[in-house]
Amino acid sequence: MSKQNILTRGKKAQANQLALDGRFEEACTLYQAVSKTDPSDEEAWAKLGATQYRLGRYLEAEASARRALKLAPNLAFAQHTLALAMQGQGKLDDAATLLEHTLAQRPNSAETITNLARLREQQGRVQESFELYHRALDLQPDSAYVLAKRAELLEKAGNVGEAEEILARGLAREPNHPILNLVAARLDRRAGRHAQAAARLESVLNQPVAQETRAEIHLLLGQLHDRLGNTDKVLPHLIEGKRRVALATDPNGQSRSRFLARIETARAWMSDNLATPPSAVAQDKTPIFLVGFPRSGTTLLEQLLDSHPRLQTLEEKPMAEMLEQAFMNLTGGGPDALANLSEPQLAHLRQVYWEEVERLLDRQPGALLVDKLPLNIVRVPLLWRVFPEARFILALRHPCDVTLSCLMQNFGHNDAMAGLVSLNGIAQIYSKVMGSWLDYAAHLPLRWHQVRYEDLITNLEDEARSLLDFLGVGWDDAVLGHTRHAQERALINTPSYHQVTQPIYQHARYRWKRYQTAFTPILPTLQPFIQQFGYSEADAIPEASTPH
Repeated sequence: MSKQNILTRGKKAQANQLALDGRFEEACTLYQAVSKTDPSDEEAWAKLGATQYRLGRYLEAEASARRALKLAPNLAFAQHTLALAMQGQGKLDDAATLLEHTLAQRPNSAETITNLARLREQQGRVQESFELYHRALDLQPDSAYVLAKRAELLEKAGNVGEAEEILARGLAREPNHPILNLVAARLDRRAGRHAQAAARLESVLNQPVAQETRAEIHLLLGQLHDRLGNTDKVLPHLIEGKRRVALATDPNGQSRSRFLARIETARAWMSDNLATPPSAVAQDKTPIFLVGFPRSGTTLLEQLLDSHPRLQTLEEKPMAEMLEQAFMNLTGGGPDALANLSEPQLAHLRQVYWEEVERLLDRQPGALLVDKLPLNIVRVPLLWRVFPEARFILALRHPCDVTLSCLMQNFGHNDAMAGLVSLNGIAQIYSKVMGSWLDYAAHLPLRWHQVRYEDLITNLEDEARSLLDFLGVGWDDAVLGHTRHAQERALINTPSYHQVTQPIYQHARYRWKRYQTAFTPILPTLQPFIQQFGYSEADAIPEASTPH
């Protein structure tokens, strides 16, 4: 064996140990050195990709895994890493295909089964996810990671007792396991044990952990300290958590740029010759669109509406995205493309939309569909052109509270959410999105009704009656039982999942005022919308920030 091969083998062994010890940056540096010395070493490329994934550098991990697979196309470890890197970027269908292929090669890989279970959860295939986690536990009954991920899904689904039992089992063996403690902290939050949850997370904050998990810990700590009234600790945790999210999901800003470009493209479709097409669409074939900026109360509204027997909601599914893609394929999406759509083309686009609905939902006979996806607001011109009789529900909340709440959440990884990683970035995107809405509302004959979050939580029945009158479905007392309805849902797949199963609360109303100094630089960006949507300084009296 040559001296160079001996040195290379030694570096890989050292890197392997560093990775086992959670020293991922150092391991990454050594794997990079090995792959540079010997570019044909598929093992070094594969392990480099796995380490980059652990650091949350998903684009780099994808490139390294692809390099390994170019050298060894059937290397299951590299296939698995590539799937995880794509999953981290939100490319769920491609990731699922790769994980399924890897699992076919290694049917008893508990790690692959667990990651496929996690992906199925992201896709909304909850029962399949539960079954896969159970299968993984059969293979590795004492795996702390598998126990944590199954407990996480149970917690999201509201099966608190079962989640607690699984966590107790895992924590008895590994009391300092970061992911077990993260899920346990979420259960503490549900039970109002905010101080206990914060202490739990502080105790594992410096444990070796993947970038994504560390980001989640910081963001949850920020939320908990807000509830505890420790305002000086809130923003540092939120900013650090979001910094890690940005590094992991959009380090070069390309995703954010793509989303902003999409907004401008949709605005360009607002040509002067855009006229209302002839309406010949039956009411039951005309969706209701629930739109707004994220964290404006859309999940609460969706639960309220889904409680009504004549309404059926579909939560954050890609029907409008597929409609938009079909429109682009048909027309190329030029400035006059929307205005020039023919009736056969419109009929085709409606068919694309409803075929996707039928794939995702068992329709209730006679029920009207509510399509809840907040950022469909940027697609309003297209949605109105295809469904001219559609009703739009606009969810509003004080722009500063929206901005702060977006800072507190780790959203799904996609272009639309990529820029929501700093107060300034969120304010800029809010301005673009809601500025577009004001343009659409002023120039299109939209049928729309606004619901302000602050009004809804302080005067629920009156606001609900007004909304249901607008939708033409009449009052039903079932909407007042929306909390119980939410508790009976299998899974609510939004950041608000743990909130809408609780009674209406007031602590988040005008919460931004506690952090007013941090908002000084972005108030000029948000002020026009504060005024336009009927808010004022007199409205913004924050709730007392007593610990909970």
